[in-house]
Amino acid sequence: MAKCSYCGASESMPFTCKFCGGKFCAEHRLPENHACPGLVVYKESRGKEPEKWIYEPFKAEYKELAGRVPEKSIAFRLREFFSSLDMRKALYIIVAIILLSVVLRSLGVI
Repeated sequence: MAKCSYCGASESMPFTCKFCGGKFCAEHRLPENHACPGLVVYKESRGKEPEKWIYEPFKAEYKELAGRVPEKSIAFRLREFFSSLDMRKALYIIVAIILLSVVLRSLGVI
């Protein structure tokens, strides 16, 4: 069991502050509730530009860096596939589907 760095209360699952790294109880988990020195340093270092104030871990540039870029949806991939087909390939696909259905019907599968 860890102890809260602010009040000393025993905590089975302490919260770790991302600004100062201290371990805190549920009551003092927020930086404002434990007079966090790391928060003060962060506010001073962030500058006066509002774009730097907000912590956004899910911006597109961060997703690419983290390797968390979502895959394209199936509908998007199908649309992309069919838009790139020429007529000959489309005809081959249709004939293959028809032949497959005829064979499966003759076997009694469908």
